[in-house]
Amino acid sequence: MAVNKDPAEIVANLRGSIEASQHGLRKLRAYRFKDLFGFPAWSPARRKMVSKRLADEGIVVQPPLDEAGHGDWLVFSMPTLPEVRRQHAEPRPSDATFGFWEKLNPGSELEVEMHFAAPLFQALGYTEEQEAAGFGITVWDGASHHRSEADLVYFATGVKDVDAGEPLVLVECKMPGKGPNAGLGQVQSYAFIIKPAYYVITDLDNLAVWNYQGGAIPDVRVIEVKNGELRERFDYLYAVLNPKAALEARREKAKRLNPSGAW
Repeated sequence: MAVNKDPAEIVANLRGSIEASQHGLRKLRAYRFKDLFGFPAWSPARRKMVSKRLADEGIVVQPPLDEAGHGDWLVFSMPTLPEVRRQHAEPRPSDATFGFWEKLNPGSELEVEMHFAAPLFQALGYTEEQEAAGFGITVWDGASHHRSEADLVYFATGVKDVDAGEPLVLVECKMPGKGPNAGLGQVQSYAFIIKPAYYVITDLDNLAVWNYQGGAIPDVRVIEVKNGELRERFDYLYAVLNPKAALEARREKAKRLNPSGAW
């Protein structure tokens, strides 16, 4: 157990270890990570301090330290995230639209898709031509495979094809109360096939946006917003997910992951 070791040195060494790693990540049990610092306990103040030092070094830890259990695996990586340029949506959804979404009481995932997710992405700047609802994909599990459907996929143009087109955002809708991580493994498997810039999970009450990292290192949750916060945070959501920003993010990612050819 490390005793009285400088937290800055520990985090700097972790960064060097990640950079030297073949796969660009490091994994450690939460209790062993705590032991590196010689802490007798993970107090909220200590978690906050270590989380800030990790962020300052460009290190993302998943799950976040304040969500990890004693024996959980922590995955440390240094993902490349696009710059978010401050932008304002024009036109912006009306107060009546936000009010409708806040009072909506859907009885199925399809109603979440129809009455919330699809209108939300129209408000973010996507056209019906760019929207593919019930987008069919083949999911492989070892030597076996099956057909499945992604709820919504938004493309850069009307070319709704993974190879010939440019998929920007994958959206998975869940029933209210399921939480922002509902079906996360399933959505990640879809993203590995579709290769969007981002994927979104929403149960209407919550909306989580993940930056897809290509499958080599863990994806990064870049936004998590409650339905009632959409009024205040819509411009930031727009800045990340509008078609132009998402297209730039995907093309930059494609160059980084496969400089010699198509992603």
